[in-house]
Amino acid sequence: MNTNSKRIAITGPFADVNFGDYAMLINNIYDLDIKDITLFSYDNDFLRTIREDYLNDYNVNIVEVKLKNENSNCIKDEYTLMPIEILSMISNYDELREKIEDIDVLIVNGGGYFNGLWSMPHRIVRLIKIISPILVANQLNKKIMFTGNSYGPFAKDSEFFATLFNALSNVTFGCRDNLYSPMWARQVGVKDIGIKNIPDDLFLINDRILAQQITTSVKSKDYIVMETYLPLDFIKENINYFKDFSNKIFERYGLEIVFLPLNLEHGGMQQGVYLNEVLDNYEYVDITKKGYLPIQDAVEIIRNAKLVVSSRYHALVVALGTETPTISVLKDVMGDKRYYYNKNCGMLRHALNGTDFDERFYLRLDYLETLDFITENFNEIVEEQKKNYNSRYISNIEFLKAVRKEYLNEIIN
Repeated sequence: MNTNSKRIAITGPFADVNFGDYAMLINNIYDLDIKDITLFSYDNDFLRTIREDYLNDYNVNIVEVKLKNENSNCIKDEYTLMPIEILSMISNYDELREKIEDIDVLIVNGGGYFNGLWSMPHRIVRLIKIISPILVANQLNKKIMFTGNSYGPFAKDSEFFATLFNALSNVTFGCRDNLYSPMWARQVGVKDIGIKNIPDDLFLINDRILAQQITTSVKSKDYIVMETYLPLDFIKENINYFKDFSNKIFERYGLEIVFLPLNLEHGGMQQGVYLNEVLDNYEYVDITKKGYLPIQDAVEIIRNAKLVVSSRYHALVVALGTETPTISVLKDVMGDKRYYYNKNCGMLRHALNGTDFDERFYLRLDYLETLDFITENFNEIVEEQKKNYNSRYISNIEFLKAVRKEYLNEIIN
């Protein structure tokens, strides 16, 4: 147990029922092992569930960030919000200030939310709620530590992020890739001296998470993990591709499909339920009753898979951490693939640094093409990836463990 008396608070997008976001939060809390924590949130109900399941031994205070007007229409299109305007939006400013006065460090949890996607109307209110405690902490000259974040790409919002980042004084920007995030951060005025390259917050999973009771079992012994949140109409229009994939990987390789949703409803569950109605040699993990995918369940299912095919970044992260072959299908965000290429290739460069890996065996550009690619090249894909889990990979793991430990020690010491 960490006996350090540092008082911390954490802000970030972990109130979403999105596997990577809440899993990173729990992993950070377990690694820091500070018992008194304040979480700034925009959805207290889900966080209470996570607190009950993972944080019974901690004193966790959840504080909802409230705005005077939570309609994104109140923010003018292409208008650059200044820090004072965000501070003026907070309806419970005094509550936030009181909580932050009582801490030593504000942690900005890892993720990929400082970019043009999150400044769009459907996410801007959540982003402002995440930013609000950062600005209050800055007023009070509190230490602000970003853990494993991506930065960019930016579009018309670059001035918005520039005015945010350059208003912060006592701050360190943890960066989870050494590909484009440092470049994009520099473009909005972040100095190199303020950037620390660290691994993703979930790549090195705390043993206490893995020791949690497994709540989900799969019937299949030899299987491929499938995940997608492609629109349901698209899947229905192209269902023959999925049927052909299911039949051929079973006939050729003896493999079944285990569908693993990393979010509820249209974020994964709806797709999994529909495919269950039409595919053979298939099962899906139902997370509706639990309300989310338990971290230890996801790791166990991915660890035992022969291969993982997914569009979600943290499926790639867990697969790389468990030495499971994986193919990540890059989605378009903001009109191109910069966002996902940066995250996913950046993760590969960390885990496989120094190995002669061929990113074409890990990253693909189209989901339907990927199904064909796996069908025709399964053995080659597995062989190509398995050879990269070598002594160099083990050295990378040890190096990244040391980097993460040093960075977390900067937070608590």
